[in-house]
Amino acid sequence: MIGMTTDLGRSLGWYRAPLTVVAILASLLLIVPFLILVSTSWTSGSFILFPPEGFSLKWYADVLGDRRWMGSFVLSLWTAALSTVIATLLGVAGAIGLTRVRSRTAQRWIRTLFIVPIALPPIAYAVGLWGINRQLSFLGGTLVSLIIGHALIAMPYVFVLVSGGLARVDPALRPAASTLGARWPLILWKIELPALIPYILTGLLFGFIVVFDEVVLAIFLLPPGMQTLPLRMLSASQEAFSPQLTAASTLVSLLAIAVLAVVPLLNAARARRGRSRLTRSDRPALEGVVE
Repeated sequence: MIGMTTDLGRSLGWYRAPLTVVAILASLLLIVPFLILVSTSWTSGSFILFPPEGFSLKWYADVLGDRRWMGSFVLSLWTAALSTVIATLLGVAGAIGLTRVRSRTAQRWIRTLFIVPIALPPIAYAVGLWGINRQLSFLGGTLVSLIIGHALIAMPYVFVLVSGGLARVDPALRPAASTLGARWPLILWKIELPALIPYILTGLLFGFIVVFDEVVLAIFLLPPGMQTLPLRMLSASQEAFSPQLTAASTLVSLLAIAVLAVVPLLNAARARRGRSRLTRSDRPALEGVVE
């Protein structure tokens, strides 16, 4: 790793210093606003000011003790979770199914169809699903259209990450298993899915973060009287710009950071288990050599 860094620094030449400065400035541009947001939520005053007036956690207590805020949080949590599960199933099935398509032209078209939802604005889904709600009266007052819209938004992230993982799987494994008599369900369950678990989990977590923070679909598709957490935060910013809003924003940001931190932890645990299995499998062979 050190050698790679040294080679990269040499290849950049005199560009290395300005690129480092730009990277530091870009990092500060992302970090400093978040730090200001967090600090304004600690204020003991009734207004959002920087620097804050005193230090108090009362606004966090207000958010966590308010039934409206917690109700919106629970609603966002379970709708985002259900949407992400649907998106993960569709994205994984699409990525694996695409490897079975032999035509390169068909592969390109199918891949494009799966990735297109990233390029479309959420309001396009919102207006379209709102029109479907108007036509199908039995969907009125339900969260079905919102969950479907969130699943469509999250699915491309899962598809792209799982497709990248499939590109790293040895293509000779599937024909070898088939030659040995394994049918495709066994190949899928024993060879492909175990190798794709890190990519599936990463896509699932990224998709969850994207749909949890989505507000456009919620504006159009939520039944009257219901608000997801991002929509409640938007409403609070228009009604009363109080530190309660920055406290809620900080809690949501910390949740996103915690979810993203799960990915490297799971990958590290999986790598440790793999190394321990290799160590245990090598011991009998080494003992036989010693004897």
